[in-house]
Amino acid sequence: MTMAPSHSPSTRKRRDGATPDKPPKLNKTKRPKSSREAPSASYWESCLWATMKYILYACGALMVPPILNLAALNQEETVIKQNGGLPYDIGWNQNLFLNCTGEGSPTVILEAPVGQSSEVWYAVQPALAEVTRVCSYDRAGLGLSDRSYKNSTDEDQKRRGPESTVERMVTDLHYLITASSDQPKPFILVGAEMGSIVARFYAQLYEEEVSDVVLVDPLVEVLFEEEDGVWRKMWYGHTMPYGVLAQLAASTGLTRIGLILKLLNLPIKAQGIPEEVILRQKHLMCRPSHQSASVDEHYFTNETFSQIRTAYKVKPFPKSVSVTIVTGNYHDDELPNVLNEAWEFSLEFLESIHPDAKRIRINGSDGHMIYRRPGELVDIVKKLVRRWRDSNRPKGKPAPTDDS
Repeated sequence: MTMAPSHSPSTRKRRDGATPDKPPKLNKTKRPKSSREAPSASYWESCLWATMKYILYACGALMVPPILNLAALNQEETVIKQNGGLPYDIGWNQNLFLNCTGEGSPTVILEAPVGQSSEVWYAVQPALAEVTRVCSYDRAGLGLSDRSYKNSTDEDQKRRGPESTVERMVTDLHYLITASSDQPKPFILVGAEMGSIVARFYAQLYEEEVSDVVLVDPLVEVLFEEEDGVWRKMWYGHTMPYGVLAQLAASTGLTRIGLILKLLNLPIKAQGIPEEVILRQKHLMCRPSHQSASVDEHYFTNETFSQIRTAYKVKPFPKSVSVTIVTGNYHDDELPNVLNEAWEFSLEFLESIHPDAKRIRINGSDGHMIYRRPGELVDIVKKLVRRWRDSNRPKGKPAPTDDS
């Protein structure tokens, strides 16, 4: 039997093909391709362009409402200015919008509530214009009036008083109705809410120009102190933040969208509002500068209260100027009772510093009487006009038989 040749360890071949003189062959196996390959450069580029596209769409959507709102404001302003009134230069590169109608003396000056413009007198002014000269205007920044030109180096402007306070308001009004437009004197100042403080302050500074003041639903300087400061909390905790939101909505064009969709109400709530007044109200709701000035008047109300206090400390209210206080049963029937009660307490202080004042209460009304029930207020002012004319009629001249 033939024996199989034996191999020594040195010459035996291993299964991996290695010999002492030859290293083993590595068994290279192909790994299966992964189903998730690394993204290519073109993939990231497409993602970038898609993201940029959506960002551009979003920016476009945000830019369209304010741009359309601005275009609409410019077009509306042209129409509104044709309905009466003119801008008057009071100096300092500033124009105030003034609307005067009727003829004769004395001249009735109408002062609007806080943060509102002259269209609130739309029912009162025409009725008074039948018997005498009557003017309404927009305070600085409100309505169609310019805001003050800010120039910290102008010392003369600083002497006008802080912007959006009663000191500045009265200075502006004085220039407007004397130097700029030269209205017939004397003046009967009819002020509603914040406008009542303007009327009182004006009479303090320029008593020789004023015969009477009529304070309609007035704000009084002690109001924020009554009932543990409930009005202060409401004013700065609710009214102010709401005003800031209204300003933001006007700036972004959202207010106009809300008006188009009939989601917002007009500030003036009354029946039979003329179309031109409705147009002006909508215009001002969408006008950022008007909303900004309204916020400022609210913000500086406490400073205004401080200024009127100081005015009464410097000199007493002139006895030559009659004071009539006209109110309803409430300041606002939509407010909580505690606020209306605090407002009523503040009127007691007003009557204490004006002991000769005549208080007239119009039952069933509130501060909205100037456009909801204007007839009673018109009659009160007409009586003051007749009284002044009777006392200044030349001797021997008979009294007129009508309201003229």
